[in-house]
Amino acid sequence: MPKVDRPRVLLLWPGGLFGGGANFGIPQMLSIAGACKRAGAEVDVVDLDLERGLGSVDLATIVARGGPYDLVGISCYSSYDYLKVMEIGAALRRLLPRAWLATGGYHPSARPNDFTRPGSPFDFVVVSDGELPMARLVSALVTGRRPLQPVIGPESVPDPNELEPIDWDLLGRYRNVARKVASQAEIYLSRGCPFDCAFCMERAKRDVSWRPLDPERALDELHRLDRFLDLSRWTVFFADALFGMKKSWRREFLEGLARRPIRARKIWLLVRLDLLEREDFELFARANVGPGFGLESGDQEQLERIRKSGRLDRYLDQMRNIAGWAHEFHVPFGANVIVGHPGETEASIRRSAAYLSDLFTGDPRGTMGFLSVDPFRLYPGSPIDEEREKWEADTGMRVHRYPWWEDGDQDFLSEWVDPSRDLDFRRAHQLRHELFRPILAGIQQRFAYQGPARDYFMRSVDEQVALHAPSRQLRTLGMWHLWRGLLGEDEAPARRALLAADTELATAAAEARAAVLAKRPLTETAALARALQVVPRERFVREEDIPQSAVDRPLSLRDDHLSTISALHAYAITFDALDLREGDELVDLGGGTGSGAAVAAEVVGPSGRVRTLEIDAELAEVAADVLRAWPQVQALAADAHAVDLWRGARKVSVGFALSAMPAAWLEALGNGGVLVAPIGEPGVQRLVRYEKDAAGLVRQTPLEQVRYVGDRSPRAA
Repeated sequence: MPKVDRPRVLLLWPGGLFGGGANFGIPQMLSIAGACKRAGAEVDVVDLDLERGLGSVDLATIVARGGPYDLVGISCYSSYDYLKVMEIGAALRRLLPRAWLATGGYHPSARPNDFTRPGSPFDFVVVSDGELPMARLVSALVTGRRPLQPVIGPESVPDPNELEPIDWDLLGRYRNVARKVASQAEIYLSRGCPFDCAFCMERAKRDVSWRPLDPERALDELHRLDRFLDLSRWTVFFADALFGMKKSWRREFLEGLARRPIRARKIWLLVRLDLLEREDFELFARANVGPGFGLESGDQEQLERIRKSGRLDRYLDQMRNIAGWAHEFHVPFGANVIVGHPGETEASIRRSAAYLSDLFTGDPRGTMGFLSVDPFRLYPGSPIDEEREKWEADTGMRVHRYPWWEDGDQDFLSEWVDPSRDLDFRRAHQLRHELFRPILAGIQQRFAYQGPARDYFMRSVDEQVALHAPSRQLRTLGMWHLWRGLLGEDEAPARRALLAADTELATAAAEARAAVLAKRPLTETAALARALQVVPRERFVREEDIPQSAVDRPLSLRDDHLSTISALHAYAITFDALDLREGDELVDLGGGTGSGAAVAAEVVGPSGRVRTLEIDAELAEVAADVLRAWPQVQALAADAHAVDLWRGARKVSVGFALSAMPAAWLEALGNGGVLVAPIGEPGVQRLVRYEKDAAGLVRQTPLEQVRYVGDRSPRAA
């Protein structure tokens, strides 16, 4: 590339974890922007999370607005961002074929070769801190001397005080829409964490020494953010890996913050619990700060495996001290634990749960803290990953999908780990929900903090309860079944048998359906309401749809979307319109995999009969297999238009849309019978009730608008 007098640089934040960014600030990108500007570049910073507040996000528009760019830096903060960043990089390579593309962050620092493979859109990978390497790339553009090596660094910032002050105006275009997307503002006051927790990616950055801004500089940065954003409606998160490691710095900064407060509703930070003393909580109260702690476990033996350093014989007692100081000074706090960390056993999980139950629900005054409970996730660059063979040999841990970040479903695959020889993934998952769900619900009922930004902390409490709800449990179990199938561990019949025998999944699915039906009762008919609750809908859907099986909406049974399992409310409307009762006989036309037939079987009971016809032979085979649990049901692979198969039936439901009711169907309907079917063209249908009296006359009654798949019979009119 020829020399560029004043290179144009685009720094792009691709969005938060799983696309749900909730922070304003991206201070790491702004710090790199300052270094690039000092090196002579013109810099634009784009946050794709905040771009959503301005409308639809389009990379071509972003590039046209500020480009053409000579250098683009894309953050790949964690391994969850890997696939997303590779796609964004490929799109930008097409839009900017002459630009240099670089990426950095925890994952590139841990696995730079993931970005230098043939076909990668990236020219450069930055390891460790990004400021000095990106400034060197700017200088290379100015001189026209392209670096020969694609991996740049590690080249850490030895003293953050030498960096340019954060230029918040680089995010000025988002200021008016920030609150639409973000709930808290984010800033860094220090770098590095010298501790060696086994699960943490911090060591991927190479330089783990703790390097803070001077206390006065840190306060100045906070006040500059406050002037830019007006923090009176915001909470602020100090995103440091470790806040205030040195007591003298911590005390000086908190004293200064108490004297020179910012307008934030509350400040949130992460700190080692074994660093703190009672005086720190007095300062937290004065400075309007709530601390968070990586407790990691309530079991002493497991803490040692996790490599929590310090005086572990007093570690759990110190957490009790903190809970007491929090009450004394009315300071809210949070603690995080990991369930299923390598080396974990059922006994260690139970000991941890017992400790945490007492800590958070055993005080008659309530609790000033909330708890977040995470499954273990295997991060590349963590000590466990770097020493995986040793951990496998010592503990019996097993990673089922590696490298997980190259597949979809990263949130499940990163967690799909057997913790030890004595504890597999499924049992660890079951124990997490069984033992920790009641603790989280207890915190929700007993959270005692009543100070500023209580709603902020209650959102975290409520979020944890939601993350451990049966619907979330169902999602993980569904993904487990799906991925066993994708990896070819069982043939389809064996997988259906495994699903049928999975009592944990059945319980979670039933509880999830109960929650859905409690929010919106679908029928006043007691037998039908019970049937919708008890029929295991998860057994009738595709494996990939098990996580959504409790939701009241139709789900495709084929990739072509021409066959579906109906929504729960559709069965309720149809069977209520048929006045389906115990002892009835029902014909179910277009029954798919048999879910509606199972619901009907529960209503008609052992004395009734259900016959379901499905034109797709494979779906009919599934229906016949699953419906063995209901002896009163007969499943046939047949065309609904073959009316001789159901002639004389007096109650008939139709699970696909007809453009018009065939005369042959009304002729086949028994006298005194009722048939309910969706009538109309795709997207414009209405459920219609056809009632045939004893004399053979038919009366039709339109019901509500619906949307069903169309008739696939070659005999259709």
